Amino acid sequence: HPTRDLPLFLNITAELGLDSFKTPISCGSSWGGAMGAAQFIPSTWMGYKDEVARITGHSLPNPWNIEDAFVAAAAKLSRDGASSKTREGEISASKRYYCGSATSKSSGCINYANAVQRKAEEIAKNL
Repeated sequence: HPTRDLPLFLNITAELGLDSFKTPISCGSSWGGAMGAAQFIPSTWMGYKDEVARITGHSLPNPWNIEDAFVAAAAKLSRDGASSKTREGEISASKRYYCGSATSKSSGCINYANAVQRKAEEIAKNL
């Protein structure tokens, strides 16, 4: 949504003192704009920015900062169902993170959620 996210992106980069024309974002088959390691679009980032600041103590959280990015990702996944610590909740959170809908039936979304579950099982075995 360039009309929604572009002004936010410009505000985020200006606030951080970054050159918006040189700051990396990802672009897909349509309009891009996912920022940093956690790949938040600007409007999503704005919904987690204050929580990231509270948790990290960073007065100016930055989606390109690895700590800030993954604190935001953890907060989003938690809000979206992963904190239930159930497979169903984790799948819902994965789907929301990847494609915006916990009930998506798209093969890409289902494949992503399944890959996340496989990775979680692999990590759990090695703990």
